[in-house]
Amino acid sequence: SVISSVSVSSTESPSSVIVSSTESSSSVTASSTEGSSLIIASSTEGPSSILASSVIASSVIASSTESSSSVTASSTEASETEIGSPTPAPETAYTGDLFKVIDTSSPPGVFVRQGLNIQSLADRSLPDDEKPIHTNKFYANMFIDDQTGPAYSEPYSLWWSKTDMFLGLAVSYSGESDRFFGGFNGATAGYYYNPIGIMSMVFSATELSSTSMSFALDNLEAMSVTATISQNSGSIEIPIVQGMGFVTAKYTGGLTPVIKSQVSFASVTEATAPQTNMSKYIAKLQNGIYWAIYVSYDSETNPFTFSVSQDGQEFIGLGSGDVTIQVAVASEGLMAVTALDYAAGMSLISASVSGAVIEGRSATYKIEYTTSGNSYSGNSLIYALPHHVSSLSDTTLRRSAGISANSHTKGKMSGFITSALIMTETLETGIKFLPWSSLSTFNEILTYTSESLNLIAQVAAEELTQDISAMTDLDSTYFSGKVMDKFAYILLVVKDILQNEEVTKSTLESLKTAFARFTSNSQQVPLMYDTKLKGVTSTAAQSSGDSGADFGSPFYNDHHFHYGYFIHAAAIIGYVDKSFGGTWVEDNKDWVNSLVRDTANPSAEDIYFPVSRSFDWYSGHSWAKGLFVSFDGKDEESSSEDYNWAYGIKLWGYVVGDQSMESRGDLMLAIMKNSMNKYMLFSDDNDVQPEEIIGNKVAGITMMNKIDHTTYFGTNTEYIQGIHMIPVTPVSSLIRGPTFVSEEWNSIIGNIIDSVDSGWTGILRSNQALYDPVSAYNFFSQDNFNTNWLDNGASRTWYLAYSAGV
Repeated sequence: SVISSVSVSSTESPSSVIVSSTESSSSVTASSTEGSSLIIASSTEGPSSILASSVIASSVIASSTESSSSVTASSTEASETEIGSPTPAPETAYTGDLFKVIDTSSPPGVFVRQGLNIQSLADRSLPDDEKPIHTNKFYANMFIDDQTGPAYSEPYSLWWSKTDMFLGLAVSYSGESDRFFGGFNGATAGYYYNPIGIMSMVFSATELSSTSMSFALDNLEAMSVTATISQNSGSIEIPIVQGMGFVTAKYTGGLTPVIKSQVSFASVTEATAPQTNMSKYIAKLQNGIYWAIYVSYDSETNPFTFSVSQDGQEFIGLGSGDVTIQVAVASEGLMAVTALDYAAGMSLISASVSGAVIEGRSATYKIEYTTSGNSYSGNSLIYALPHHVSSLSDTTLRRSAGISANSHTKGKMSGFITSALIMTETLETGIKFLPWSSLSTFNEILTYTSESLNLIAQVAAEELTQDISAMTDLDSTYFSGKVMDKFAYILLVVKDILQNEEVTKSTLESLKTAFARFTSNSQQVPLMYDTKLKGVTSTAAQSSGDSGADFGSPFYNDHHFHYGYFIHAAAIIGYVDKSFGGTWVEDNKDWVNSLVRDTANPSAEDIYFPVSRSFDWYSGHSWAKGLFVSFDGKDEESSSEDYNWAYGIKLWGYVVGDQSMESRGDLMLAIMKNSMNKYMLFSDDNDVQPEEIIGNKVAGITMMNKIDHTTYFGTNTEYIQGIHMIPVTPVSSLIRGPTFVSEEWNSIIGNIIDSVDSGWTGILRSNQALYDPVSAYNFFSQDNFNTNWLDNGASRTWYLAYSAGV
């Protein structure tokens, strides 16, 4: 639309913001009163007419609530219009459980019930207990294909070894000196990884046979699993738990224990055990790394002893019987063994997360471990990652073991002799729907000039001429969700910034119609409820078995990325509909909740989905890779689509009135702010990741065993940096602070921005608004703006509203 005329007249009318729309007017009328000017602009594009109003030569400071669609303003002799960022109506801040169950009923019947068509699953190794299967966890390699891929428990990796010389359960530990860096550009490496397949220790038995031993998993939980290797009536049972300081193997059924090392034992020395019914050995491997070995047995009068083979590769039990063997790396040498003594004899069996929030702002979450056995201290050894340590409670900090170990891609871990890690985070509850910034100049007030409001109105009118229903009718859940959310943001701008009720209602109805295609499951590629693994997933591979369909989403790849857009769009639709007294939220709650439950079920009370499929409460972020073997472990490419998903959950919880969900979303965001700025986003002062990669500013693809500054879809710089930006939303500034964004812009983005001519241009420029909103606004407001600079999930309306507002 083009504003075709301006008429000015003097009037005594109050200088307040007035918003209305017409189907026929295309003029801007300004009335002036005592130094103030009121501009009422209306633009039409058929039914998508938008009338924006603003005040020039006056300062208008307005306040509103999330349910208000009008602004009452007062004027002074200034030159800007300020629209208060909507905040919730006064309510009692939530205090309570952060992990309340969302729902315990069966997902809506609109999701057809089918078992996933997947051939790579090792069904024989999974328990037949009808419980949900954790598809995106650190041990998933162990039930896919030939099951020899490693589980990354940190600080160890473990796998089922079928190598003839080393049959059993292999354990590997990599130190800093073992890292391999490559792909250098000057002094900055393009990637680093730890060696794969180096068997530091192997739990084996003389009776194991490559042709008849079996491997099974049990007790599959979010942070733990139990692996069992069996031979005839004998078995070796190994609980694998995130953060475990000891790897524990329980031998039963008459097997003769053998501890092997592919690295070879340089020496094995028997030492004084910390308690009775236990033997202790200190092993030094040929790579110079020390390990402590503790053997617990039933009878004090009949100790279980070992000898070392002549080739130095085997530590052989002299006899058979029920015995428990623990191994632990002493990465800092013999001095670390004393600390291990305090925890030896007690093993970790499983772990679970719980938490509570106090008055909406302070959240405490606890990773609590179940244990078996006894130790001198009454506790076991748990390793914490750097993001844990920075948030640990004083109680936990006092239990420091004074030792450390190297993680694979998350820096140095700290050991604690405890049964729980207790962390506290401060929640940023002020972020809701409208633009928000962590810039020191932002004071929760959105500032708009009359010029910017008029331009936003004009652009919104143009973008709303697009056919929302047709544009969201795609053969990809991911791309459909992105486009749906794009128009949801425009709806938000029309309602709360332009405050045009008529166009708001029209756009709302268009979005509801488009969304109904998905809630009725009549989209091109419907969703289903997978009765095999328990989850809502795509039907794209049901006929073809194509594991790569829609970015692998049928096999649980990227679910939180895909569903996050729908959850956020639903939150905006529901919020706007509620303001008009509608029932859309209640009518569609079960469908949207199913997407939340699939990716972020908080409770085992909900038997239809695994607990926390996507978010890893130990690692501090989500893992995107689903049922695909990867010897480098699970990975995540887009940090920004991860926190976009958590942001959507937060807002959906707010709209639906689930305060536990809302606060849980806030907690995930707080944890991601902490973890991502240590592991994925590299400020110049980052002291967690190796200095060789800090110059990249972003990880690229974060794997459990590798950091690779690239993407799955190309190596262009704008792809690698931009995938950690998309989409730019109110929560982006919480994670991507202005210091980091400025450093990245000055060292990388600024060098390429003029040569990027695609949808990535808009992504990079909208990210610029996180530290320099003026320059970003100037870019998006230019007269010769090219719409080719917009990604299909982005609108110029939102980019203008965000950059102008903050």
